Amino acid sequence: MKEIVADLKAEQESLDGLLATLKDEQWDLPTPAIPWTVKDSVSHIAYIDDVAIATSKGDNSYFELAFKVGFTFNEVGVEQGRAMKPSQVLAWWRKSREVMDDALAKLDPKARLPWFALPMGARAFATARLMETWAHGMDCYDAVKVKPVYTDRLRHVAYLACQARPYAYQVHGLGVPEIPIRVEVTLPSGALWTNGPEGADNTIKGTAADFCLVAVQRRHWKDTKLQISGSEALRFMEIAQTYAGPAGTGRQPLK
Repeated sequence: MKEIVADLKAEQESLDGLLATLKDEQWDLPTPAIPWTVKDSVSHIAYIDDVAIATSKGDNSYFELAFKVGFTFNEVGVEQGRAMKPSQVLAWWRKSREVMDDALAKLDPKARLPWFALPMGARAFATARLMETWAHGMDCYDAVKVKPVYTDRLRHVAYLACQARPYAYQVHGLGVPEIPIRVEVTLPSGALWTNGPEGADNTIKGTAADFCLVAVQRRHWKDTKLQISGSEALRFMEIAQTYAGPAGTGRQPLK
């Protein structure tokens, strides 16, 4: 838990470093996650961090609300943020993530926490918070036209993408195939990260950034330099989804 929470904090601080430099009007810039703005994206992260805090304490009231309002639950935090100034939204997120990180650090890695799709182990739960922070952070970087600095923390996002492969099929109404996929991606440090059996016919190779951007549906695979071999690997890259909820529409190719 210490390792993953430390990386989670580093990811949060990285995004905070960008947000702290923005002018108020930049918080209203549209992101590629239409119709959300930068402020909407940060409000959503802060709100779901609040949900995570409640979950770690055994409070299921947020899940009851989600069941009541359905998919519009994703807009609850966004609406709260729209009534705030950018400085207030940033202060909200800073406080929420501090409380959440402290709570997660105290959990047994094998503790089970309820979540929207399925209960998650504490370590996987923290990994998912890192993934969502990074994914929405990419939207913020795109909105203000600043190039992000990728780090080896992407190994957590890549791992989650591979672990969530069965869910990606299920949420798209597809049967989960037994065909293995080998993922071989290069982390920003130059280290190789792999998942899946060697010698598999279906492979995905490239940079960790490209793989993760596709997996969190922030880029279409056609807009990356990923080398995808095999029909099943290609189908996976078309539907990959690391987050809970209904099947995402993904991004349309720019090329």
